[in-house]
Amino acid sequence: MPPYIDWVSKHVFDDLSGSVSLSWVGDSTGHVFDDLSGSVSLSWVGDSTGIILVLTTFHVPLVIMTFGQSKLYRSEDYGKNFKDITNLINNTFIRTEFGMAIGPENSGKVILTAEVSGGSPGGRIFRSSDFAKNFVQTNLPFHPLTQMMYSPQNSNYLLALSTENGLWVSKNFGGKWEEIHKAVCLAKWGSENTIFFTTHVNGSCKADLGALELWRTSDLGKSFKTIGVKIYSFGLGGRFLFASVMADKDTTRRIHVSTDQGDTWSMAQLPSVGQEQFYSILAASDDMVFMHVDEPGDTGFGTIFTSDDRGIVYSKSLDRHLYTTTGGETDFTNVTSLRGVYITSVLSEDNSIQTMITFDQGGRWKHLRKPEDSECDATAKNKNEVCLTPLSHVFGAEQALCSAPVAPVL
Repeated sequence: MPPYIDWVSKHVFDDLSGSVSLSWVGDSTGHVFDDLSGSVSLSWVGDSTGIILVLTTFHVPLVIMTFGQSKLYRSEDYGKNFKDITNLINNTFIRTEFGMAIGPENSGKVILTAEVSGGSPGGRIFRSSDFAKNFVQTNLPFHPLTQMMYSPQNSNYLLALSTENGLWVSKNFGGKWEEIHKAVCLAKWGSENTIFFTTHVNGSCKADLGALELWRTSDLGKSFKTIGVKIYSFGLGGRFLFASVMADKDTTRRIHVSTDQGDTWSMAQLPSVGQEQFYSILAASDDMVFMHVDEPGDTGFGTIFTSDDRGIVYSKSLDRHLYTTTGGETDFTNVTSLRGVYITSVLSEDNSIQTMITFDQGGRWKHLRKPEDSECDATAKNKNEVCLTPLSHVFGAEQALCSAPVAPVL
């Protein structure tokens, strides 16, 4: 992405109509999507390709049905000009909760999940393998529960969970699908096309939470191995596999970590958490992990810990780290162009939000000072060096923070 691109999205809505304006810093023209727009999604397709997809959707729940409309736009020049390509998806209403599934690297692959009627035997997707120049409609033998997941090593390999908790695999970019396991709660790709997933034994994913089993398949479902029991959840980061495991004597749980795909495990030196708390992998490489540990009670914050190169020994990095709820919002950001630099927010004692920055992988954090000759937001408490924004002004009508990509929650 060119350095001058800094997208700004502005929404103006009436009761049943609205428009979305997208522009970049340094250019006053932008582009206005002048159609019914209840929400807007923007995705880059590939790295340094200049190709951007914008999906606008609008829907109204009626008594016996839902009226919905989607528009799909494509740009080849970093957003200076957009073309309406909605006809390529047959003017179909796209389910925004699944987003636009963009393939890894510069594969040029895009998957959109369509809305189908209640009596349909399965879902429907639109697939593109040429950077959204063309789409192919494909009917699925199941109703998807989650967005299609690409294998990091082979973008033709896809994973999906069905609404009936079946685990489905495709080896030809969604053209054909095979169910490889039932009673699956969560599934993720590992390295070398390995698949990890949790399965419930007796009841359901919700009823068996904390009593799930963690399984692994290294041959796309031909054989399986159980690698963990009493599992609450699991996640992957860098070369590490993490599992949140229930304790033997109470309702607390601890993090266990593996570096050999679950063959052996070590307990991480992190605080245990109770039923209402959670862990979250904020960032991970092959050498270290940033882990958020939620505070007891509905505080909206927790503590960041950083690990050693084994992912076992952890040191406290930052107190009062802002993280709203389990699976909620955090703005923890890895500044990938600068080694060791991360930015996030903390919730102060007076309930205001401060932005913090570290230049040494969480060793020390400092307040992020405002640029010279700039002004803080009108609602900010401190207009001098550090902009302190009251929490009530961050959570507007949508009750959400601007967040980085969703961090795995354990």
